[in-house]
Amino acid sequence: MPNLSSGIGIALQAVLTHSQALEITEHNVANANTPGYRRQSALLATTVPSSLNLSEYGLGAGQRGGGVTIDRIERFNVQFFDGRYRSISGEAKFWEAQSGILTQFEPIMAETSTDGLIPKMDNFWAGWEALAGDPTNNSLRMALVDDANSLASAFNNRSAQISQLRGEQNLVVSDKVLQINSMATEIATLNGEISRVISVGEQPNDLLDKRDLVLDQLAQITGAVSFEQKNGEVSVSIGGHVLVVGHETVKLKTQVNNVPASNPPRLDVLWEDNSKINLPSGELKGIIDIRDNFLVDQQNSLDLLANKMITKVNDLHKTGFGLQGETGLDFFKGTGAAGIAVADAVSADPSKIAAAAPPYSAGEVGNNGMAVLIGALKNDATAMVSGSGTVTMGEYYNGQVTNRALITRRASDNAYQHNLVARSLGDQRESVVGVNLDEEAANMAKSQKAYQAAARVMNAYDELLDLVINRMGLVGR
Repeated sequence: MPNLSSGIGIALQAVLTHSQALEITEHNVANANTPGYRRQSALLATTVPSSLNLSEYGLGAGQRGGGVTIDRIERFNVQFFDGRYRSISGEAKFWEAQSGILTQFEPIMAETSTDGLIPKMDNFWAGWEALAGDPTNNSLRMALVDDANSLASAFNNRSAQISQLRGEQNLVVSDKVLQINSMATEIATLNGEISRVISVGEQPNDLLDKRDLVLDQLAQITGAVSFEQKNGEVSVSIGGHVLVVGHETVKLKTQVNNVPASNPPRLDVLWEDNSKINLPSGELKGIIDIRDNFLVDQQNSLDLLANKMITKVNDLHKTGFGLQGETGLDFFKGTGAAGIAVADAVSADPSKIAAAAPPYSAGEVGNNGMAVLIGALKNDATAMVSGSGTVTMGEYYNGQVTNRALITRRASDNAYQHNLVARSLGDQRESVVGVNLDEEAANMAKSQKAYQAAARVMNAYDELLDLVINRMGLVGR
């Protein structure tokens, strides 16, 4: 039957339960700004009741409640939002990485300034046209050499800076691989801790928060996907290849690949078994795609243009004659953008510039035929192949500039759009799992009032015990 001790036990249990509920609310408030934290809530439940008729359970007046306890500490989590958020954030980081590199690339080409390659090409052709007007003028010959040196320097600098930008991406790729391996190790370690805590019947909420934060970051870098097992562990894969299983990880590595030969050599990302990684999305994929496709294409197109310039000018120049009858000389040396330069003989003595065309007579004055032909290369509509037709060298490069602008704009727009969606999904997820300080204040007030009421019940039982122990049996004394 009921007694004072059972009543005190119920009151004490209520005090302890609501004290723990207050601690959980305090934990939420303390971590309101902690990245990756997901709010927790104490789920209260009644304890096992007892029968008032102890001899036959369920008969008599019924069952007596045993008070309140915390059934479990619930962690607010929506796996559906996690999967969608990680997928779209991987895409957003893919475009963001591309946009960032392309933004760095634009100043290298400097086509919006007078230092652009197109103005320097125009100055070079104009130098030949000016020389055609006065082929014996040594000042015009020196000016032409200066314009040619400026053009060659522009090719050289652009080629060197593209190579440097590609080399910088190799460093970024290497750093990202180290990050991925570190994250994989952390997830595997957390898997072990989480499964151990779950196995003893407890809820590892803070550990789950930490692991989910790492999974978010890993998805942004690699587009990785994860699958939760019954024991609380997650398996993680990238492009169908396992990265983490239980407590074990499969590491990534980098390897120099110089086939085809390039400067600098390409840094490939491989699995431990030497198979090449297949990245579905993420920042690392964006970096590798730009490094191995866009920047290589830009280097190749620049080399092709420089090579065509060298070949076209030299083919004509070798058939012409300088002021002293020199012939068979190249105007440019080199084969591509990195090595193009004015030939040593012409640079040292501008009088050797072959402005005269055959037939040529010694001492002939006013022969400007070759200068006219070389100057006319500016408008040679068959100089370069572009798409399904041929174009001038200037039109070819203009097409490259336009194409770069379109690619840069597309990457920027896609990064913006995907980030909008990622932020929207992140906000939706946060509305479910994030800490709301107003809600926590209300929960705190409820727990505080319940705690105070339970404490008053204990005071009442304290008075009853005082009555029984100290005052009963005093009648008649």
